Amino acid sequence: MLRRTLLSALPLVAAKPGLVFSPAAPFPGSPILFQLPAGPASATWLDRPLTFSAEGVALAAVGLEVKPGTVPLTLSGGERHPVPVAPHPYRTGVLKVPPQFVSPPPAVLERIQREAAVKKAVFATRSVRRWKGPFAPPTDTPHTSPFGTRRTYNGKTRSIHQGLDFRAAVGTPVAATHAGEVLLAREMYYEGGFVVLDHGEGLFSLYMHLSGFAVKEGETVEQLQPLGRSGASGRVTGPHLHFGVQWQGLYMEPATLLRLRFPS
Repeated sequence: MLRRTLLSALPLVAAKPGLVFSPAAPFPGSPILFQLPAGPASATWLDRPLTFSAEGVALAAVGLEVKPGTVPLTLSGGERHPVPVAPHPYRTGVLKVPPQFVSPPPAVLERIQREAAVKKAVFATRSVRRWKGPFAPPTDTPHTSPFGTRRTYNGKTRSIHQGLDFRAAVGTPVAATHAGEVLLAREMYYEGGFVVLDHGEGLFSLYMHLSGFAVKEGETVEQLQPLGRSGASGRVTGPHLHFGVQWQGLYMEPATLLRLRFPS
């Protein structure tokens, strides 16, 4: 089993007596860790259900499309806690790539549609929470391309980077950020070697462009258990690991998640 050194933690900040959250200034695209003095409880955040554990802990995301301002967390009893969302700048990346990277050949369009349906079904899964405590980096290598970058390919804005890239030569070990169930472990057109872990309550972690798998679909894994090895598969221009985290359809900034301080 691989070992990781967790990144420096972000402190919890009080929003109102009885509720604290982290990071101190949540922003569009950030994760947000809520803590209540007594749990369990349920709430609504961005029109999505949120469940607090017996320890009073819940993890959610602030959608990239959320405007800076105040967003309410509404507890099941109707109590509303205002949470300030701060502005946050994101980079713009400009890339020149071969035409097939932006316009897939007609021969693969049916495959892309089939795979989109598979991913939609996977991300609709809802299960009980499997994680507890901090999340770990999937590899020990440095970050390269950050989350939230608006990518312009051949002069046209094509996508927003919804993950964090790690520098990883082909064959670099990749491990689970936390305990979960393997919902996907297969080759896909865009993602290449692709693993998706279900951590429960609509929280998923994604590992892309792998050159090999160490797990199979349906298996359960522990935190830092090997998932496979990095590669350059799928729609990429070079070897690296793309690591993403999604909560109920909203992608969150992984580097901030890895710094969150969880209650012991």
